Amino acid sequence: MTSLRAIIGVTFSLILLLFSIYNFMINNSLTTQVWSYLLLAPLPLAIGLAPNTEKLKLYKKNIDWDDETSEIDNENIDPVAFGYDIPIL
Repeated sequence: MTSLRAIIGVTFSLILLLFSIYNFMINNSLTTQVWSYLLLAPLPLAIGLAPNTEKLKLYKKNIDWDDETSEIDNENIDPVAFGYDIPIL
């Protein structure tokens, strides 16, 4: 089933294209008005066909984190053994 927003977006896009063609036929030249209608035509189409954010909600996963913190003796840790580089200034 097509949403109302998609139908309205396609309709406005077609109306802008028809305005562009109509102004081109009346003036027999490419004016800025013809180009503006032509260049604005994809905008309502993109808005109408954009995905609905309500349907794309991400479900949050319940992750249980351990609240316990383990104490580490920081005085006897060798950073090279853990893979850290020692900065040399």
